[in-house]
Amino acid sequence: MIDKRALRELFPVTRNVIYFNHAAVGPLSVRAYDAMEGHARDQREFGAMHWRDWYAEYVKLRESAARLIGAQPDEIAILKNTSEGISFVAEGLRWKSGDNIITTGMEFPSNWTPWKRLESRGVETRVAKLPTVEEIEPLIDERTRLITVSSVAFHNGFAADLDAIGALCASRNILFCVDAIQSVGAMTIDVRRSNIAFLAADGHKWMCGPEGAALFYVAAEHREELEPIESGWTNIDRKGKFIGCSIDLLPDARRFEAGSLNTNGIYGLRAAIDLLLEIGIGNIESEVLRLSRALGEKLRGIGFEVEETRSPIVGATPPNVESSVIRLHRLLDEERIITAPREGLLRFSPHVYNDDEEIDRVIEVLRRM
Repeated sequence: MIDKRALRELFPVTRNVIYFNHAAVGPLSVRAYDAMEGHARDQREFGAMHWRDWYAEYVKLRESAARLIGAQPDEIAILKNTSEGISFVAEGLRWKSGDNIITTGMEFPSNWTPWKRLESRGVETRVAKLPTVEEIEPLIDERTRLITVSSVAFHNGFAADLDAIGALCASRNILFCVDAIQSVGAMTIDVRRSNIAFLAADGHKWMCGPEGAALFYVAAEHREELEPIESGWTNIDRKGKFIGCSIDLLPDARRFEAGSLNTNGIYGLRAAIDLLLEIGIGNIESEVLRLSRALGEKLRGIGFEVEETRSPIVGATPPNVESSVIRLHRLLDEERIITAPREGLLRFSPHVYNDDEEIDRVIEVLRRM
């Protein structure tokens, strides 16, 4: 049982607005903010004197992130965003002209542009209408190297069946890459169960961490297939040397971390993930799905069109034409109800600390409009 009152106290945003925009940027919890403030104060007062503590925090983040997605800590790299992780896959695999990848027509640019840019090297991008086995399987042939989908579509909340697509990939010896930014932190992800080879997810949405700190999962058995496209001083085995050091890559996912990391962001993201783990990702998923279903039903009750999805994102079409979406978004902002216009839809994305009273308030305001 989730203690909503105690949980809402950890998210001061609840005192100021009704925040239904986690699919864009999640607010920081007290714990994430305090962790970042503590590190910032330490650097202000002591410079890099406590650098060993900073490095220990990197280890703790990898451990917490691994627990969150069912991985091992040595399979987690810390990057700056989802785009970087997916680009590492697109640019790091050893392609041959005539290879193809399969993605979908529902992708955010982060999971679209890296693959389309490969076309200049003779790698075809094939596009399925939806991230389903039924739509993807007919596009597979003997030159299909990789299938990539978003776990949840950014605009309408369509949730891919990762287990089913992963099983299809495993049966055809195809790599599976997932843009998981719209689900990690709100829904259960198990990279092993879903046969995921690569996964990227920034921490600033459903994990409610800061921007500029992201998780990049590379399955251990696929690590050598991915050539690091950045080199620096932190992803090699220096053996204690700086001048004339070795260029041998580190043996684990740290080989994808080529330079100094966003230490302040790492403190915040680790605290944010640990809060999620404390609540329980299964409990979070049950609650956010309950809230999104309740919101969807009440929106339909006042004339909105809402597609049934199994995710925390609710994409709604107003009773009148698409041009009203921008207007409604602006008016909701004025009422301190934070949403987003996306692809002709008014997008609502509540999280676990939101409650039914907030849903009722949203419906009341929309009905009045």
